[in-house]
Amino acid sequence: MARPPGDPSSGEVAAATRNCVAAAVERLGPRRASIAEPPEIAGSATRWAREGVALETVLGAYHDELRSGLAFIAAETEDDKVVAGAQLMLRVLEMVTVTTSTAYVDEHRVVAREHQTAAQTLVSALLGGHGVAELAKQTGIAVAPAYQVVALSIPAHPEERRPGVSAAAARHRLRRVQAALADPLGSRALSLLSVAGGTVLVPIEDRSARVGVPAVTADVLGVLSEAAEVPLTATTASGPTARIPELAARTHDVLDSVRAAARPPGLYRVAEPETDNDCDTAQSDQPPSVNATNEHEFGWSA
Repeated sequence: MARPPGDPSSGEVAAATRNCVAAAVERLGPRRASIAEPPEIAGSATRWAREGVALETVLGAYHDELRSGLAFIAAETEDDKVVAGAQLMLRVLEMVTVTTSTAYVDEHRVVAREHQTAAQTLVSALLGGHGVAELAKQTGIAVAPAYQVVALSIPAHPEERRPGVSAAAARHRLRRVQAALADPLGSRALSLLSVAGGTVLVPIEDRSARVGVPAVTADVLGVLSEAAEVPLTATTASGPTARIPELAARTHDVLDSVRAAARPPGLYRVAEPETDNDCDTAQSDQPPSVNATNEHEFGWSA
């Protein structure tokens, strides 16, 4: 497996994997009763996962060591012991691959939970309007100068209303929606969601930009609806970070009004007062269509 020049496997990772292979050979030797993996295999993998070393790099280093071991067996071992030596190398390969991969997955889950907890804590602070700077410093999550604030409603799937259907189905659907958020919005979007919906905060780094700025649009809402397997409704407003509590309250109020009025699912934008003053057409009782059949605009009333 080819790896780029300067890859960590050429140094510390290669040396550590060599020691781990030697420990595995010792543990799996023909006169050893125990086949439990040496603790340094999982321990090293956990540390590398935390440090951001690619799993491909680590497994590649292990495979290099095992190739060298097989070459040594073929060149230096008597014919009647070659098969036994090769079988031992295959058992070592299985041990280091399974143990390392499992440790990586476990560590990434721990890191993901830690990040989710930190992000949710920061969202709560942003929505409450206090303690933001200190929490941002503690969590290491940068706070943008402005945000698109999205109030999201996730209706129950028809199947979930049937008797005997587990609440786990709704939680699985929520995880699909959360996963679908990552691709169009990037890793810096923050959300506080339950199975019924919640709030999404999308950072706005450059408000003058018109292309390539992540945002919840009608198309993005369509992607989320596909993940949820039901049409979603969302209301949005954008403004400086200090106004997030106000914007969140307003978007959720409008979302409640949209649902109470039985308006169709889709994206509803809450217009700023100055936007209303500049509109060529006066607001009517029906929200005018903006850019798509499922995107609408509401006036910002006092």
